[in-house]
Parts: sequence; structure tokens; C-alpha cells
Amino acid sequence: MRHPDGYSRLQITLHWLIAALIVIQLTVNADMQEAFAERLATGALPPDSGAIFHMVIGITILALALLRLVIRLARGVPEAPKDNSPLVNLLSHATHLLLYGFMVLMPLTGALAWFFGIEWSATLHELGRLVLIPAIFLSCRRRGRRGTGAA
Repeated sequence: MRHPDGYSRLQITLHWLIAALIVIQLTVNADMQEAFAERLATGALPPDSGAIFHMVIGITILALALLRLVIRLARGVPEAPKDNSPLVNLLSHATHLLLYGFMVLMPLTGALAWFFGIEWSATLHELGRLVLIPAIFLSCRRRGRRGTGAA
């Protein structure tokens, strides 16, 4: 993989756009939980629910994350700081892979739950949120040490 000196404007824009959308997703989660429970119980979508908003944002995150991965593979990313310990760089890379996994898997598990009524997928989706929040925190801590560029 190539290692440019920095991230492109597009990579940085996608990074912060996806981050903002994830924060919004976390704030409308309760609306989706209520809508999903009602849909399972009655088979109908409750009026004025935040479910549609949550779905649209989730699908948007998935599309933008896939675009980000394509750009990352085509352009490359800067090398990890050489002054970090190998363990810090390893943990940073692992957290990064975890976040990419969540940007893809969370929308997919949510879609499986919503469109096909697969309850185990809804459970995975909800449990994933409990791992995603600390992973975001770890990423922010790492970012604070390295600057505000995209990853």
C-alpha cells in the first residue's frame, strides 16, 4: 500500500461526515428501538417514528464507508508515527479496523433486522453499539495525539 504524506481533502471530509452521521445515529437510536418493537408486535410502522430517518442515515453511512475504503485502497494512507511504540501502533490499527468493520456491519445487521424481522440481527446491532462507543472514544484519544486528519 502506498503511504502519502497526508490524507486527501476527500478522505478528511468523508471521515468527519461519517463521524457526524454516527453521532446522529446514536442520538436517534431510541426511536428506532421503539419502532422496531412496535413493528414486531403489530406488523405496522408507527406513524411519525424516527425509524425512516435512522435507516436513511445508516444506509448513507454504509455507502460513504465503502467509498472511503475504495479511496483508501487506491490512494493509501500515511504511515503510522515512527515515534510511537509498536504496541500503540498495533492497537491503533486494530481500533481502526474495528471501526471500519462497524461502519459496514452495523448498517447490514440493522437492515437485516428491519427488512426481514431477524431478531438475532437486531440483537447484534444493539450489542454492536455498546462496542462502537468505546471504539470511537479510543479513536478520538489516538486522534488527539496525532492531529485531526482522517483515518
